[in-house]
Amino acid sequence: MSFSSKKHLILFSLFLFVALQACKDDPALPDNLIGFESNQLGFTSTENEITLQVKFTYPAYESGTVLINILAEGLVYDTDFTTEPATVSNALSIPFLAGETAKSIKVIKKPGLLVDGDENIGFTLASAPAGTILGPNPSLKLTFAEIISASGAATVDGGGATYPNKVFIDLSANRQVAIPRTGWDLGFAAGNEFRVILNASNGMMAIATDKNSMAAVTAADTAGLSTRLSLNAVFAAINLDPVPDWVPNAITWIDDPSGNLSKTALAEINTTDSENKVYIVNLGNGPGTPAPELGWKKIRVLRKAAGYTLQHADIGSATFTEVSITKDNNFNFQYVDFEKGLVQVEAQKDKWDISWTGFTNSTNFGSGPVPYYFQDIVLQNTHQVQTAQVLTSAIAYEAFSETNLATLDFGTQSQVKIGPNWRSGGGPGAAPAIRTDRFYIIKDAAGNVYKLRFTALTSDGERGKPKYEYSLVKKG
Repeated sequence: MSFSSKKHLILFSLFLFVALQACKDDPALPDNLIGFESNQLGFTSTENEITLQVKFTYPAYESGTVLINILAEGLVYDTDFTTEPATVSNALSIPFLAGETAKSIKVIKKPGLLVDGDENIGFTLASAPAGTILGPNPSLKLTFAEIISASGAATVDGGGATYPNKVFIDLSANRQVAIPRTGWDLGFAAGNEFRVILNASNGMMAIATDKNSMAAVTAADTAGLSTRLSLNAVFAAINLDPVPDWVPNAITWIDDPSGNLSKTALAEINTTDSENKVYIVNLGNGPGTPAPELGWKKIRVLRKAAGYTLQHADIGSATFTEVSITKDNNFNFQYVDFEKGLVQVEAQKDKWDISWTGFTNSTNFGSGPVPYYFQDIVLQNTHQVQTAQVLTSAIAYEAFSETNLATLDFGTQSQVKIGPNWRSGGGPGAAPAIRTDRFYIIKDAAGNVYKLRFTALTSDGERGKPKYEYSLVKKG
């Protein structure tokens, strides 16, 4: 064998050895579980359609097809209900691509459908697609009536470490709805108040000008605001010596974290148009690493007979867009996205209990309260929902029962009653972790009382997907 051939053989052998070692050292991918979001859901009389989700623990490792068998009891497909996608021989075949995290099924009632309440549809995964194994919820029963869930366990669909979603949770319905936190900008109070809230999930801030004309506000009115009107700017300022004199005012540029509508960044909308000033708004940051800046707007809100009129534009624009918002008292707020106009965000006010999100909270670093961003906050619905914290030193989670409610003091309620208190750490040198010394009692708008505890801060080490379990203590 020639020297050249020996050289090539040696090089090939070395390449093969390195390749084999690399394969040997590659860690095996974790099991990717597939299953429904829960094992039971109710389809209430007020809903015309409902979306079910089949979820993967991790983005799908490879493309494939989800096969789902359907069995209806007391209902006839295409006569009483239909689905998107449509069934073929009582089964759904749903293709998915590598990288997808969930697939949706829409169930739609036919017009005029009357039910007794015992009708249901069973959805069952026929098998696990390639690259997955069946998870804890391989089947789901959809009942055509409102259910009162007795217990459950779930992973919050926060979307991951950049917390892209805000998640609304309804314990009695065993349901959670995740919406992109960048899917809205302003919320307009639907009750007796004429108040507007900012999207605290994105760290929005707003400051009033002394002008009541959109055209009169220009880029000149933002002078100096880039170093003040942002959460990053506030954080940088409190580390200066001396702390700038504007810092105490920063807390007024956000909505009060408690949810008190008398303390919003925007003043109450006045009946006299000329009293309603133009505000400069920093839209905050979206999900990502680094988190992208969402930009700036100028806005003005006026009262309308049954709602509001919003005027909004880019700072330098000589014209503006106008949006009419009509109040609907079935909801806490009506929502507007600057790009899309009116959008649906949260469910009806009696159809959710708590939510999980990143959030603009407040704290005191020594110079008074200042706004800062908290990644894992749990908010409660301010409409008739009550919560109370119970320490395990007083009674264990498993032992808490209906008899213990007699001595339970729900106390003063706040949007942040649970708030950040369910977890600890997160500061310098302190990794965040759930607090196992406490659990929560939640009384919903219908009077159902649940006990709930958080069981994990992460899912397989990934932030933005905490786990919880709950159990019915008393039916309303």
